[in-house]
Amino acid sequence: MKHIHWLLFIVLFCLLLFMFMDSLAYLFPYHELQQLFLFTRSYLESYLSEPGKLGEYFANFVIQFFYLSYAGKLILAFILSCLYLLPVLIIRKLTVRNDPLQIALLPPLYLFIQFESPDFDICRITSLFCTFLITYLLSLLPQKAFYYVTIPCFALTGFTLGWIYPAVVFAILLLTTFSARMLPRFIINPKIYTSYTILFLIMYASCTFYLFVYTYNMRERLLIETENHVKKQEWEQILTCTRKYRGENQLMKYFCNMALYHTGRMPYDLLKYPQNYGPNSLFLPWMSNPRQSKYGHYLYEQLGYINEAQRWASEALVAYGETAPTLLNLIRYNIVNGRQAVAMRFIRVLKQSLFYSKQAEEYERLVPTGEVPGLKPVPQQKEKKARFTNIQDLGPELIFICKQDSTNRMAFEYLMSYLILSNKTKQFVEHLPRIKQFSYSEMPPLYKSILDNYQQTQQ
Repeated sequence: MKHIHWLLFIVLFCLLLFMFMDSLAYLFPYHELQQLFLFTRSYLESYLSEPGKLGEYFANFVIQFFYLSYAGKLILAFILSCLYLLPVLIIRKLTVRNDPLQIALLPPLYLFIQFESPDFDICRITSLFCTFLITYLLSLLPQKAFYYVTIPCFALTGFTLGWIYPAVVFAILLLTTFSARMLPRFIINPKIYTSYTILFLIMYASCTFYLFVYTYNMRERLLIETENHVKKQEWEQILTCTRKYRGENQLMKYFCNMALYHTGRMPYDLLKYPQNYGPNSLFLPWMSNPRQSKYGHYLYEQLGYINEAQRWASEALVAYGETAPTLLNLIRYNIVNGRQAVAMRFIRVLKQSLFYSKQAEEYERLVPTGEVPGLKPVPQQKEKKARFTNIQDLGPELIFICKQDSTNRMAFEYLMSYLILSNKTKQFVEHLPRIKQFSYSEMPPLYKSILDNYQQTQQ
C-alpha cells in the first residue's frame, strides 16, 4: 500500500485516455474550434491585462493541441491524472503518510464528469493543475520555509488565475492532511486499513460511472459529430446520425437536408425524413442568435451565394471572436469577392497560430488569383442595382440564384423543396420547367405526384 498512489495514477490515466479516445472523442475537435491560440505579444497582453485571466491563456495553449488526433487527449488525461497525484505527493512530503480515503481522487473525477458538457470551461482544469503544481514545487522547500512562502504565493496565484483555485487547493490539502494524520490513529489493523481504501475506491468508481451514464448526452454528441461530417463532406454519415437522433432539432434538419441534396436523394426522399420546421428545415433564418451564427454559412457557400455566406461568417466573428473556422471562411470569401486587403488581414492573424499557419500561407498564394478551389460564386450582373438578401425567407434568394444561374442544381432542388414544404403548389408548378436544365433520367416521383394533383384540381 506504500506506493498505491502510483498505481492509482497509472490506472486513472489509462481510464481517462480510453474515455477520451472513445466516448468523449467528439468533444476535442469541438473545443479546439472554439479557441485560437496565437504566439503573439498582444495576445498574451490581452490576458495579462485582467486579473484572473492568465488561466484562460494556459487553457487555450493546451486546447490548441486538440487539433491533433492523440496529443491533445494524452495531454488532458495526464493533467487530470496529475490533479490526483500532485496533492498526494504534497501530503506525503509534509506528513510522510498516505491518505487511506484517497480524497485526492475527487477533483479529477468531478472535472471528468463536468467535461462531458460541451460548454465546460477547460480553464478550470488547467488553472487547478497550475495551482497544485506551484504548491508541489513549494513543498520541496524546507517545511518551515514552505509555510512562510505558501500564503503570498497563494495570493499571487489567486490574482493571476482566479481566487477560487487556491481556495480549492487549500481545502483539498486540509482534508487530505486530516485524513492522513487522524485515521491511522484509529485504524491500527493493516487489513482494516486496506479494506477502507478499497471500499472508498469502489464507491468513487461506482459514483463516477453512474454520473457519467446519467449525464451523457447522446443527442449533443450526434449533433457535434454531424457538424464534423459536414466539414469533411461525409454526407452518408450525416444521414446515419440523423436516423439515430431522437427528438426535434432545427440544426439537425438543416444538416440532414444538405446531405439529402449531396447524396442525390432530395427530390426522392425529402418527405421520408420528418420536416418538423416546414421550410425552415432547409435553412436557418436570421434570428440574432449567436449560437446559430456559426452554421448559416454552410448552405449559402454551397449555393454559391458567397456574399451571404460572408455575412454569416462575419456575425460569427462578432459573436465568438477570432476562431480558426471563422477566419478560414472569411479568408476564402474575401479572396473570391476580390477583397485582397481584407483577406490578408485575416491571413496574418492565422499565420501566428501553430497548426493553421500552413493553411494561411496556402491561401496567401491564392490571394492574387482571386479564386479558391471549391468556391464558385453565383454570376452577378454588375450593371444592376445592389440587392439586399432576405435573411428571414430563403425562397426569394433561391429564385434569384436560379435566375442568375439556371444550371445551379442545388438552388433548383432547394427551391422545389422550399415550395413543397411551404405548400405553394402553384409556384412549384410554375418553376418546375427549370428541371429541363438538368439530366434527370425521369421526373422524380415526388415532383410528378404534386404536378398530377395540381393538374387534377385545375380540371
